Amino acid sequence: MKKTLCWLAFCSVFCGFFVFGPAGAGDPSGAVSGFIRVEKARVKTGGAKSAKDVVVYLKPLAPVSFTPPSKHAVMDQRGLVFIPHVLAVQKGTTVDFLNSDNDRHNVYFLFDDTGETLDIGTWGPGQAVSHTFDKAGVVITLCQLHLEMAAYILVLETPHFTVSAIDGKTQQATYEIKGVPAGEYVLQTWHKKLKMKGGAVQIDVAENQTAGIDIIITPAKYAK
Repeated sequence: MKKTLCWLAFCSVFCGFFVFGPAGAGDPSGAVSGFIRVEKARVKTGGAKSAKDVVVYLKPLAPVSFTPPSKHAVMDQRGLVFIPHVLAVQKGTTVDFLNSDNDRHNVYFLFDDTGETLDIGTWGPGQAVSHTFDKAGVVITLCQLHLEMAAYILVLETPHFTVSAIDGKTQQATYEIKGVPAGEYVLQTWHKKLKMKGGAVQIDVAENQTAGIDIIITPAKYAK
């Protein structure tokens, strides 16, 4: 038993890919999980605008369309801070922007891929404004009344994603994406400063199995 566990640990660290099973009793879907490790950098994990958040997501290789979720996501403005600092949503999701402060707030989008901007308004304490994101991409979210405020919204084509937080001491995190239909996917990550070492990885997900990939994020110059 000890030899088996040691061999699995060796594969997870040095091979970067492993498969467990079963994924869950009565659930035919698969899952993907693993470790995230920071290399050749140190991520600041404290403070409202830290770099602790890593988005891990799966893009199916086969053409498929996903129904947008009916449940709204939420981004709050509290203590002159956007909460959460990083929000991942599926394309078509409506996000409710709350104002939990005693000050008026504004929400202003900068679309990273096009440079286009959109001001959705300014509102007072206790109020909220909603916006539906119908295009995939990174949306930098700002408040024109408080220039120190900033957040990121990652709008994804896929519903298969998770956001993990790097631990400040170990500079590592774990992630798990459940409920993944069997098939071929490309696993990718997003971090506001670091890149996935080696780039996107193709992965096969099987029914009732958990496939594992360990991820390294590093400065862009070391990522290739």
